[in-house]
Formats: sequence, C-alpha cells, structure tokens
Amino acid sequence: MAISKEQITMQLNKTQNNVEFNSASIQAGEQAVSRLAQKLQTTLLLNELLTIFSTELSANVNHTSFKFTQHDNNILIEDGHVSHHSCNYELSIENTPLGTLTFTRRKRFLDNELSFIENNISTLLYPLRNALLYHQAILSAHTDSLTGALNRSTLKSVYQKEVALTKRHSSNLTLMVLDIDFFKKVNDTYGHNAGDLALKSLTQCIKKTLRESDPLFRLGGEEFAILLNDTDLAGATLLAERLRKEIQSIIITHQQNTFSMSVSIGLTQFANADSLEDIMLRADSALYKAKKTGRNKVISL
Repeated sequence: MAISKEQITMQLNKTQNNVEFNSASIQAGEQAVSRLAQKLQTTLLLNELLTIFSTELSANVNHTSFKFTQHDNNILIEDGHVSHHSCNYELSIENTPLGTLTFTRRKRFLDNELSFIENNISTLLYPLRNALLYHQAILSAHTDSLTGALNRSTLKSVYQKEVALTKRHSSNLTLMVLDIDFFKKVNDTYGHNAGDLALKSLTQCIKKTLRESDPLFRLGGEEFAILLNDTDLAGATLLAERLRKEIQSIIITHQQNTFSMSVSIGLTQFANADSLEDIMLRADSALYKAKKTGRNKVISL
C-alpha cells in the first residue's frame, strides 16, 4: 500500500512535535532539579532541609508524611500523618550510610512517581550529609562525650526554656541531682575504665527509667542533674525512689570483676522567682544531706 506525501509529512511533524515535547520535559525537569538543589543549599538544619525536600517533592508526588531515621545517632525526624502505603530509601554516599527516608500516603506509589523520587533524592544526598555533620558538631558541643548526657554548659539555656514552659502552662518543675556513692573507691579498686563503664551504665539506666522529655546533664565527675518537667515534688520523689532502686540493681562486669553501685539523690521544686543558682543551691543542699545521713537515699528540700 502506497504512502502519500501528506502522510509522510504528518508523520514527520508528529515525530518533530514528540522530540520538542520530550526536550521541553527534560528541560523542565532539569530546571526543577536545579531549583531544588538551590533551596537545599539554604540550610544546615536537618528539620528544615527535610521539610524543604518534602515540600518540593509534593508538587509532583503527593504524600501525607515523611520520616527520616538514623539509629547510630538516635535521629528521628517526622512530619505529617502516616498512611498505609509507603516507600523507603536507604540513603548513602560512597558506602557511607546516611539514614533511612520514608514517605507514606493512602494509595500506592506509581512507578513513574518512584522514579521521580529517586531522581530527586540524588540531589538531597550531599546537603543531607553536610546537615548531618553540622548536627553532629552541634551535638558534640552540647553533650558529654563519655555518657552522651548533656553537658554542664547547656544547663542554663535548657533551664530557661523549661522555666518559660512551666510558667506558660502553670505547671511544675523539679530539679533532681544525684551522685554515685563512694565513686572514688570504684576507680581505686577496679580502675578508671571500670569507673567509665559505671558512668555509662548509670546514664543508660536514667534514660530508660525517666521520660525522654526530661533533660539529663552530667555536671562533672559522678554528679548528674535532671530537670523533671510537669512534675511536682511528690511525683519526683516517687520517681527518684524508683530510679535509686533501679541503679542499685545494676550489676557491672569489668574484666574478671563484678560490682554494683548506689546513688544519693537531692530534689527541690521550682519556685516562681528561682534562678538556676537558687534551685541548684537547694538541690545540692538536699544531696549533701542525703550523703551526710547515710547515702543511698532520696532527700527533698
């Protein structure tokens, strides 16, 4: 069957239009990626970075939530409402894991949408690595390297925030300070590595027993402080007694030795005009009284 010149011309025009359309689509895609890359360069904060990525992505791939996790550094960032269908991405650069990014929505993600996400994730990787490095640097500046508790230098700023929340919600705030009894004897008998292990075990026990919302600080040596938000003195006393018993039950094994430890605890409740120095002085006085009257007990003032 012969093909007319008109049919050939129409086919050529159609092919040309498809080429122009594909070219325009590619160009639009490249512009979108370039725009995304520029926006991702505007922050080093993990929350902001991931929110920017999610917002830009939603223009082409609708989703109801995202979640980023990195277990090594206990990072969990999530936003939105989790739905039934999800897609997960293990992110890494040059075999270095960065974390896991998950998107969810009510209906299944289509293949072309998954391809779009994957193409855009490549733009996220290096900004994400930089944000993680920044996050680690900030964390290192505010935490004790041995135990992972917040360090003393951050206590004042965190205290001010907790006081502001306490006043805003007309709630209670109690300060707990604790000290390992006869800690010098642990170091002298079993060595400083055993002492370090005791401090780590103590920190883990505190974090397991208390709420995640209660900031934990290592003040120095074997002394720690915890701000118990939305907790009055009676509630804090019950919690402190439970913590004291949990710590006393810990059996620490180091080389061929096993040993246990106890703590003395001082408590005091925030009063409206308390500065950090005021409340610390009362809590330290309660702690001193606990040690003076036999140790391994809870005293409140």
